[in-house]
Amino acid sequence: MTTGLKRIALIVAGGTGSRMGSDIPKQFLLLNGKPLLMHSIEKFHAVSEEVVVVLPDDWKSHWQTLCTHHQFSIPFKVVSGGSSRAASVKKGLSAIGGVCIVAVHDAARPLISTAFITRLYIAAATNGNAVPVMPVNDSIRICEDHQSRSVNRADYRLVQTPQCFLASQLIMAFKRKDFEIYTDEASLVQAAGIPIHLTDGEASNIKLTHPDDFLYAEYYLKSKE
Repeated sequence: MTTGLKRIALIVAGGTGSRMGSDIPKQFLLLNGKPLLMHSIEKFHAVSEEVVVVLPDDWKSHWQTLCTHHQFSIPFKVVSGGSSRAASVKKGLSAIGGVCIVAVHDAARPLISTAFITRLYIAAATNGNAVPVMPVNDSIRICEDHQSRSVNRADYRLVQTPQCFLASQLIMAFKRKDFEIYTDEASLVQAAGIPIHLTDGEASNIKLTHPDDFLYAEYYLKSKE
């Protein structure tokens, strides 16, 4: 597989953040003094040739106001989001051209390290794609027909982002008419007949979903200062 390909980050920031209990989508909430989304953009800008951010139309002006207020000058391209996460990723892909590696990332994972992003880009260039996963440390059960049973946690993995792919793999996969039923790009690409290559995730690369996650993220970032 070819290495040295152009690296493009596609950061999806189209959610409403309803589980955060805020009127403002979580990607715009302040984290350690600046909007959460800016943390993600900064990390990817450091190791990518281009950054594409997918935003809800209704919040574009708010985001621009935040960029002005925080004097955020990092270059990035903004694309309007779709009706679902998958639709937003597809719209983001339409702004990307040429032979490259695309890292699809959830904006709500701002604690990611540049070293981790770089490792994923390299793995995707070697294998065609790279999907980071973490082991399951807790016991788990599966619920079926109002009953539950234990399953071997060693058989399961927690999936993170960014999920990195050759752009050609994503473009082909998103041609499927049922692309919106898949909850992540790895599932969609695999459904298109392309093998998925798993790689170790990063423990700090958590998704901020609830208010307590923000408290942890604040503590984590301050510990790195």
